[in-house]
Amino acid sequence: MKKISETVCIALLFVSGAACNLLDKHDGGTSRNQTGRTDSTQTGGGEASLYDTVIYAAGVRFPYGYDWQIDTMAEREKGELVLLKNEEVIASVPVGYNNNISADPDMFRIAEGHLFTDFSSANQTIIKCDGKELFRYDSREQMCGFAVSGNDVWTLGQDRSGDGGLSLRKNGQTVYAHPSGYIIGNLSDTYNPRGALDFIDGEPVFFYYYIAQGALSRSVHCIMVKGDKETEIEIPRNFTRILDAKVVEGVPLLAGQIGSSRNIISTVRNGAVVGFTLQGYDKIGNCKILPVSGGELLLYGECFYGGLVSGYICDRNGNNLFYDIEGRLIGLYASEGVDVILSCGENGADPAVTTNGRSKSISGRYLYISPKSAVLFDNKFYIGLNPAGGEGPFIQVGNKKTPLNFNGFVSEINISLIKKENNDN
Repeated sequence: MKKISETVCIALLFVSGAACNLLDKHDGGTSRNQTGRTDSTQTGGGEASLYDTVIYAAGVRFPYGYDWQIDTMAEREKGELVLLKNEEVIASVPVGYNNNISADPDMFRIAEGHLFTDFSSANQTIIKCDGKELFRYDSREQMCGFAVSGNDVWTLGQDRSGDGGLSLRKNGQTVYAHPSGYIIGNLSDTYNPRGALDFIDGEPVFFYYYIAQGALSRSVHCIMVKGDKETEIEIPRNFTRILDAKVVEGVPLLAGQIGSSRNIISTVRNGAVVGFTLQGYDKIGNCKILPVSGGELLLYGECFYGGLVSGYICDRNGNNLFYDIEGRLIGLYASEGVDVILSCGENGADPAVTTNGRSKSISGRYLYISPKSAVLFDNKFYIGLNPAGGEGPFIQVGNKKTPLNFNGFVSEINISLIKKENNDN
């Protein structure tokens, strides 16, 4: 292992009102990918036999024979969003502006066995479940956090104007809003599938920052919101940028940039720096906090050096654990005793799954590889892949490859436990 301060890793690419009854159409079961973290909640002994593991996948389907790779946003040939349960399509929704449905993978997601979408019209945000409108509200927002709790749908949205502004809503009704705040986090988080939105003691929790600009000074302020109550988080005065924030073991933990010239990233707890120092690069791109087994913490993301993009995975001493792995860093996944790094070569070539330091490549070139394309569940790593050569999408677990039998691409994998029916135990 080498420190980024010594060198940078090799260059890479890196209804309205209330929600519908979510069990109307099919039982989503208990999704540990939604209710907990990507770590394993093992079902030991005879309890494991009471549940089935269900694989959900979401993507965009096109007519057979159509070259979707030249039209991934379904602008020429109107495709449809599909939700699959164990390779069977259980929901399909036509894509199109008139239908308020986008083929952008950032605007649809799996939750509790259903397909949820958001869409920004000229002046509204529209939320649907399996193609049925749940609610809409005035304001064009990008989803940074999304959660389903019982029959309630929670959204955490950032105003699309780029000038700040956010809202936390329950079934479309505002719970909290800030006119100039910027949400910390997004829906590509491998630790929390709800993205920037978490739940603690049954209440929604998220972080945002705002910048106070004086005549001769500029200061960054970090706010934690729990329910509708806000608490300012103490940070060092020389923090110039906040990159990620999470509640870890009951305590807010921040990752941010210190100063402006040396590009140092550190983590802060209770106002004090507790670890990590990254130096030696031109600019930091993004950063995520990932708690791993044994109470350890990792930071991972991308940085820039000499005009090139480099991935990093840094322990609290600044050691870069990604240094010896080739390719673009896609995501880092962790459970108790298992850490998985997903990476790929240029233009999606030969993705590699590195489990506890041992790498295995999947030959070929693949499209739309993202953190949402994979999930670590009960110490098994599931990845959805879209071959560039025309073969249809498939899910791979270890050496097992399961085709999804449609023309198009898969963008998200989600695993749930569903209790077996008619069980005599």
